[in-house]
Amino acid sequence: MSAPGAERPAERPEVAARPSVAFADRLGTRLTLLLLIVVLVLAAATAVLLWRGLDALVVARAGVDGVAPEALGAVLRSSLVNLVVVVAVTLVAAAAFSRSLFVEPIARLTEATRALAAGDRTVRLRLGDRSELGELARSFDAMADALAEAQDRLEARVTARTAELRALLALSNTIAVTTDLEPLLAAVLDRLEASGAGAAAEIVEGDGSGATVRLAVRGGLAADPDLDPRALPVEGRVAAGVLALPLRVRERSVGALRVAAPEAADWDEERRRLVAAIAAQAAVAIENVRLYERARDEAADDERRHLARELHDSVSQALYAIVLGGHAAQKHVERDPDKARRALDTVVELAEAALAEMRALIFELRPEALADVGLAAALHRQLDGLELRHKLATDRALDALPDLPFAHQQTLLRVVQEALHNVVKHARAQRVAVRASVVADTDTGDYGGLRLEVADDGVGFDPVGPFPGHLGLTSMRERLADVGGRLDIESARGAGTVLRAHLPIAPLALDAGGDRP
Repeated sequence: MSAPGAERPAERPEVAARPSVAFADRLGTRLTLLLLIVVLVLAAATAVLLWRGLDALVVARAGVDGVAPEALGAVLRSSLVNLVVVVAVTLVAAAAFSRSLFVEPIARLTEATRALAAGDRTVRLRLGDRSELGELARSFDAMADALAEAQDRLEARVTARTAELRALLALSNTIAVTTDLEPLLAAVLDRLEASGAGAAAEIVEGDGSGATVRLAVRGGLAADPDLDPRALPVEGRVAAGVLALPLRVRERSVGALRVAAPEAADWDEERRRLVAAIAAQAAVAIENVRLYERARDEAADDERRHLARELHDSVSQALYAIVLGGHAAQKHVERDPDKARRALDTVVELAEAALAEMRALIFELRPEALADVGLAAALHRQLDGLELRHKLATDRALDALPDLPFAHQQTLLRVVQEALHNVVKHARAQRVAVRASVVADTDTGDYGGLRLEVADDGVGFDPVGPFPGHLGLTSMRERLADVGGRLDIESARGAGTVLRAHLPIAPLALDAGGDRP
């Protein structure tokens, strides 16, 4: 990329006053001379011929012997013919002279003007004439040279701007896909260095109170202890050859970019414009990383709260029951060994349930485990935990599950988890069944859909009225809609509930996965 400031808009040149054309070279002088010559030639020829004719007439009237009337007529006719010839030759000579003097130069100038207007930058007249037309031709050549130079400068500037835009686009793409601040700011300073806009630079972040923290530096630029990004004007400030620009996002200052100008260079509009564009990218980079960090921290806090709630609702209570069972076994171990054994059996069952609960929680906290074991194994684990924790009988038919993209597997797992959660919390069921099957498309007859069914024998509900767990059903519908699926519900009070998740699948998944009906 060319350094900014290397090409500046050319100042409009002053039109130099050309020296006046010599009197003898002027078109008016030449035209006047041509007319005088024509008039003199015609006048001389006419005078000679009239003299000859008058002489013959005088001789005839004087009765000179030997002069016949026929000879007199011949003399007169000859004089008239000579006059016509002289006039014709004079006019032809005048036309030829005027053509070379006026017509041909004007025709060349017209043709060259049309060629230049059509985009031919190489056309030139190169007339050596010293008249006004010659001066006009030389002016045309100078204008064509100036236009060619201006177009070359414009093309060079367009090329430089295109390179700058491509560089800024590449920097923007880097910012969009990178969440680590250090390589982002390094990329910003690399782009600044590659542009040639500065010899040294630093990026600082403001803490909101006026203090700054140096995030990145290039070229050994000395820090400015008095720098306050909030006090910088939008257009920046130049001091001792260093330009300080605020890094602003949504009308809020997040830091500053300080750049030292290269040696023997000043901060012209071109250079400042480029540095301002790079500063805007640096501001976006800092803001994106800080937003990502806040979102990550909030997600971690939400996950901790969720884990604490789940531990309190399940594992904590199970451990408390284990402690109570252990104490009971201790009390009866000597006086009533049978009660002690029964208490210990209860403790073992509670410990197994707590272990299953912990495994389920760990699985929820590690979604990447789904990619390791697959959807069918993950559903089996969920049902195993359901049996141990809640004493529900389970029926399973998951052999028909085909290979699916990870996003689809994750969606179906979350839907089944939410459905099982509703069964435990609201259905008061004794048995739950999870079945998977590949079904035909009723429109085309192709086997292109997966149906995953969760059915229970609980109390049921009215799907069209208000009921507990409706927010969970809304979440399930939204999850399936995101991957092109849908959710159907069949339920009635006292008749249990059946949830069917339908998901379109590709033929390749069918070939790699389960059986067709």
